[in-house]
Amino acid sequence: MSRALFLLCCLCLAGCYAVQWPWTTTDLTTSGLTDSPVKINMSGTESWYVIEPAQVSFYSCDIPLDDMAKGLKVSGQMVNIQMLWEPRPGMTPIEPTTTNISIRLVVFAEGEVGLYGGGGFAWPRGKPEDGSMGLLITGSNLSLIARTKGFVDLMSPAQMLGTVTATMDEAQANTIRRAASQAVTNALGTVRWVRAEGDAPTLALGAR
Repeated sequence: MSRALFLLCCLCLAGCYAVQWPWTTTDLTTSGLTDSPVKINMSGTESWYVIEPAQVSFYSCDIPLDDMAKGLKVSGQMVNIQMLWEPRPGMTPIEPTTTNISIRLVVFAEGEVGLYGGGGFAWPRGKPEDGSMGLLITGSNLSLIARTKGFVDLMSPAQMLGTVTATMDEAQANTIRRAASQAVTNALGTVRWVRAEGDAPTLALGAR
C-alpha cells in the first residue's frame, strides 16, 4: 500500500468516557488487530454530512473526485460513517459492544479496491441541525467485505479510531457517495452501493 502510515495516539477514556473538546479536524486511523498491524491514516481531510430519515451520514474522502470518476489508478480512502442514535454523556450506559455508528471504508491502492464494513461507538459534538458537527470514535470493529483480485488485505480484523469534523452539505455528501459508488462498482464488476429510500447511502451487503 503506497499511502504514508502514521500511528494515532490511543484515546484513553475511562468510566463514561471523558470526552475532550474541541477538535477541529478529521483525523482517523484504521489499524489491523494483529501482531504486526498495518495502519492507514486520514488526516486534515474535509468532511461533509447529510441528515437522513434514520441516521446522519458523514463522508470523508482524500482522493480527488475527478480522478476517481475518470477511473484513474488512485490510492487513498473514502469513509462513510452513519450515526444511528445519539448517546448522552452521563446517561447512556456504555458497554464494550455498544454500537451507535455503522462504518464503511473503501481503500484504493493503485487501482485495486478493498471494501471494509463494521460498526462502533462515537460521541457526537454538536447537533445535526447546527450546520457543523463532529464525532469522536472511541471503538469499532471492521472486516473486509469485498475486494478486487489484486487487493491484499493487510488489516482484517481492524478498528477505526479518531475524530471527524464535518459541515452539513447534502450536495457535496452525495457527490462523494456517487463517485465512490461508481468507482467501487467499476472495480468489482458488480453493484455494491445501492440507493435506499430517501437517497440514503447503504452498501448492498445483505442484512446489517
